[in-house]
Amino acid sequence: MAEIYSMQHQVLYYEADVTGKLSLPMIFNLAVLSSTQQSVDLEVGPDFVHAQGIGWIILQHMVEINRRPKIGENLTLQTLAKEFNPFFAKRMYRILDEAGNVLVEIDALYAMIDMERRRMARIPQEMVDAYEPERVKKIPRQPEPQHMIADIPVDVTQEYVVRYLDIDSNQHVNNSKYFDWIQDVLDHNFVKTHEPKRLNIKYEHEVLLGDTIKSEAQTLEDATIHRIWSGDTLSAEAAIEWTDAEN
Repeated sequence: MAEIYSMQHQVLYYEADVTGKLSLPMIFNLAVLSSTQQSVDLEVGPDFVHAQGIGWIILQHMVEINRRPKIGENLTLQTLAKEFNPFFAKRMYRILDEAGNVLVEIDALYAMIDMERRRMARIPQEMVDAYEPERVKKIPRQPEPQHMIADIPVDVTQEYVVRYLDIDSNQHVNNSKYFDWIQDVLDHNFVKTHEPKRLNIKYEHEVLLGDTIKSEAQTLEDATIHRIWSGDTLSAEAAIEWTDAEN
């Protein structure tokens, strides 16, 4: 049976945004940090994976944010390998404060790719044995993020060129970068005066070095809807529910 893996972390100043709270991209970076460290401890980390010519890709994140921690807060990062089948894996992530309150919870869906062919690959049995997840024939689909509304115009469109430092060791854009592109197109006053509460993002197609991507957003009363394009290819869709920020 899989066990919850835990590690400690203090929020550093460069992990926060202008509000002094942990930024959206860093929420995902810290989540992945915990599962990467678990993998290293189990001797099935990045070196093991890349030696076999494969790598993890994230297909979807569903996120609940109760409170974003502030600079200097001491956190517990938790992760659990929940369900695996030969091609897909489901993971839970949590960020807890010192009192044990759940600040953030993430449900993530993963797959393996062949690094050379850029096609899906079977998850090595050694990894399944190491994590000890529930082994299932089929992993249920996660709900789709809300799609853009056809009769509402796109509020803003911005293009970005993928840079060298946007790429991770799997040779594609690090998933946390999508949240830079998603937030950057929103009105900055809106972002400062609102807090993300729920987020659903589905990654449709990987983005590579040198690609030019286009970030689109629609702003509703208490939600924003997003699309990331690479040329004519839809790379990601996301929906975020917001609430007013407390002073």
